[in-house]
Amino acid sequence: MVDKQELYRLYSRADWATKLYLRVKLRICPLLALETYVPARGRIVDLGCGSGLFPFILKLGSPLREIIGLDFDPKKLAQAARVQTGASLCQFIQADLSQLDFPAADVYTFVDVLYLIPYAQQADILSKCYELLPAGGYILIKEIDTRPRRKYLWNYFQETLAVKLIGFTRGKKFFFRSSAEWSSLLRQLGFRPLVEPLHKGYWYSHVLIIGQK
Repeated sequence: MVDKQELYRLYSRADWATKLYLRVKLRICPLLALETYVPARGRIVDLGCGSGLFPFILKLGSPLREIIGLDFDPKKLAQAARVQTGASLCQFIQADLSQLDFPAADVYTFVDVLYLIPYAQQADILSKCYELLPAGGYILIKEIDTRPRRKYLWNYFQETLAVKLIGFTRGKKFFFRSSAEWSSLLRQLGFRPLVEPLHKGYWYSHVLIIGQK
């Protein structure tokens, strides 16, 4: 598992807001544990990568991974570029996921991204991933489950503040699914789904949904 101190050193070039986000995100979300579910080699494309936190975690976890991050927000991508100045650990591309124009990969990852995208577009994006993946390839979707209910409601309250009032990220409405609904959708698209609850020890109903082609 990646050492937090490695990330802190890597993000020493980032602005104060990005550094604060890093520390808060690592405290409230099992990102370091999530890295261990990703294969140690191959091309990994992180869709909705923000300022590059999960791509950098993936690269620190295994230098054999080729990491590409896509995001709509040029300001966040500028922070990612600033963090890796002179190192070129990951490749970052500005892109709108709804346009379905992203590179082929062995694994696609989504970390707290899809809930901001309307349901029909979620299905379109995942269908495109299935089309581009090789046989045996994976998607990993880290989302918030609707159970346990108290943890889901706590997250919903905080997301309302962060997204709707503060405008922390793109999106004005939420499109959460239960883990059962994610599994059903993945089956419809041809994936073999597996659900891994990750909420133990956290105030939020974190869940990982893995789909294999």
